[in-house]
Amino acid sequence: MSHPDNDSTRKTMAIRVDPDIHAELSLIAQLRGKTLADEHLQAVLDHIERAREEADLGERAEYAIAEIEREAAIRRQAIERLRGGRSSAVVTAETTDQGSGESTSPPAPRRSRKTADPSDS
Repeated sequence: MSHPDNDSTRKTMAIRVDPDIHAELSLIAQLRGKTLADEHLQAVLDHIERAREEADLGERAEYAIAEIEREAAIRRQAIERLRGGRSSAVVTAETTDQGSGESTSPPAPRRSRKTADPSDS
């Protein structure tokens, strides 16, 4: 893989699978001469690659970027007010001009029960 073999730069992920899936993936790893961790990482990389091709995911990413920028602007304005750099009236007018702050994006789809719960990690 293209990642350095330095565990200090990596994050740990854990998933829970049924014993049958574990046995099958362990066998695949053994037959390929790889570790179970290698197979996990390859599966994740393949999943990411497929996700990058999804148009809907790109649209959601654009919305997320816009939301991050909106929230950063609000925080930046609050910092400026605390520092005494701008009057409240000017900041309030600028915040109002940015929109109502309500989400116009469709809600994210709910995850199915089959999807791994990240809190299980």
